[in-house]
Amino acid sequence: MSAALKSITPIVRKETLATIVREELRSALMAGRFQPGEKLTIRAVASALDVSLTPAREALYNLMSEGVLDSGPNGTVFVPVLNQTRLRELTKIRISLEGMAACEAMAHLTPRQISKLTTLNTKLSEAELRLDYSSMIQMNWKFHFDIYEAAQMPTLFRMIEGCWLKMGSYLNLIYPAYGETGEGLQNHQRIIEALQNKDAEALSQAIRKDIEQSCDWVVQMVEAG
Repeated sequence: MSAALKSITPIVRKETLATIVREELRSALMAGRFQPGEKLTIRAVASALDVSLTPAREALYNLMSEGVLDSGPNGTVFVPVLNQTRLRELTKIRISLEGMAACEAMAHLTPRQISKLTTLNTKLSEAELRLDYSSMIQMNWKFHFDIYEAAQMPTLFRMIEGCWLKMGSYLNLIYPAYGETGEGLQNHQRIIEALQNKDAEALSQAIRKDIEQSCDWVVQMVEAG
């Protein structure tokens, strides 16, 4: 079983297990818990989430039908591998969609939510400084999606999820190199300042810059092989 699967909390609820497994896997993909091309087996998923083989199989097949996971010979299931062209396309889409979501979110974010985002970003920064990139990547996902959820635009939110489902695993490729530049921390500081100033345009621009720089690194790492 992969380390990523071992890190997922086992499921204790009994209703709609296939749906729960599916959502757990979606979250794990967006949070960067898997590597590009990583193989997922029905048995390993079932064991990690403490469910039977049937809901694990149904969840994996459902994600394949959505295009979230790919299939290979002998029914193998794996995290998609993307080329540079596809990564650049997804980057452009993310910049547009997430910049829009951030701008829309500013009108709805409460002082309490902004305070929570500030606290989360502090923890994220601390994780990056101590080189705990696995935790940092997961907190980064939550940080961004807490902002996007505040936009109260469920269709837009689902579209953003679709992009992260494809690209989440690739965030693993840019660390530790990208972390050593300090660019991510600087971008997040700009995001926090925009949130505290209630500046929607500055927030949108900071989010766009954060995506652009990190995704540029992803493409470079893929090109370098």
